[in-house]
Amino acid sequence: MDFLPLFHSLHGRTVLVVGGGDVALRKARLLDSAGARLRVVAPRVHDAVSRLAAELHLRSYAPHDLDGIALAVAATDDAPLNAAISAQAQARGLPVNVVDTPALCSVVFPAIVDRSPLMVAVGSGGHAPVLARLVRAKIETWLPARYGQLAELGRQFRGRLKARLPGVQQRRIFWEDTFQGPVAEAVFAGRPDQARRLLEARLADAAPQAPGEVYWVGVGPGDPDLLTFRALRLMQQADVVLHEPAVPSVIVDLCRRDADRIALPGPCGGDTLAGLARQGKRVLWLAPGGCPWQPHGAVLDSLAAQAISCQTVPGVVASPAIAPALT
Repeated sequence: MDFLPLFHSLHGRTVLVVGGGDVALRKARLLDSAGARLRVVAPRVHDAVSRLAAELHLRSYAPHDLDGIALAVAATDDAPLNAAISAQAQARGLPVNVVDTPALCSVVFPAIVDRSPLMVAVGSGGHAPVLARLVRAKIETWLPARYGQLAELGRQFRGRLKARLPGVQQRRIFWEDTFQGPVAEAVFAGRPDQARRLLEARLADAAPQAPGEVYWVGVGPGDPDLLTFRALRLMQQADVVLHEPAVPSVIVDLCRRDADRIALPGPCGGDTLAGLARQGKRVLWLAPGGCPWQPHGAVLDSLAAQAISCQTVPGVVASPAIAPALT
């Protein structure tokens, strides 16, 4: 990971933009939409840039222009000047972006899918911005425009749910179910009043402690591209991830990042799975191979005997050509 993705609040904060041409205009518009206060420095400035500037200095850059800023953007065609701005900003511990020069950047601008307050950022470390834009275009077609309304509805109910369900895990389960169920469908269908009524009803019926369950997922030959959509969905909502050494790390890394991950020396027993599930946790067992019930049917029988709900998802059966991937 060359850059850690972060969302930077710039509302009311001063951002320095050095440059006044078309490249500077693109950055200035984006920064202005994020609520930044623009300090623009350049001998000549595009009219549209000047209209966005809170401070406009029609002169060459000087080091004191870095005083009191939250971010510096060098958008000139003068390579030595851009390098100097980068060095001086970083010497002060200020984040800096030099357009089209990743080596001089401490931060980069991603391609953005804006469903405010929901935001999706796609980055390539500044090395393939066209590819990042193409990926963004794919996400734009997949993500309905009303996702922003769904996120805003969640914001409005967040405090009330926290008072109703003090446990982080139970709130997470509540929102996962809400954002994938009738409430979300009502929002997407353009019926916000119905969505609010459904959410009010769900909130009134919210149980303080939801029962845990087990997800038994076969990873097949170990190729992440061969995982089913259902497997990926369960991997993303599990609270605890158990796996053997035979399961490739590239598969384990697709699980929810804040889930507890436990590597075991061998197959997992039913008592271990049941014990975690009885704590109200959603427990994921990543099993090598295709059919989870075929060497471990006894474990599944044990879970059933203890009334622990278990979902099983078979993996793709390995062909002889790829079977050695898990050996």
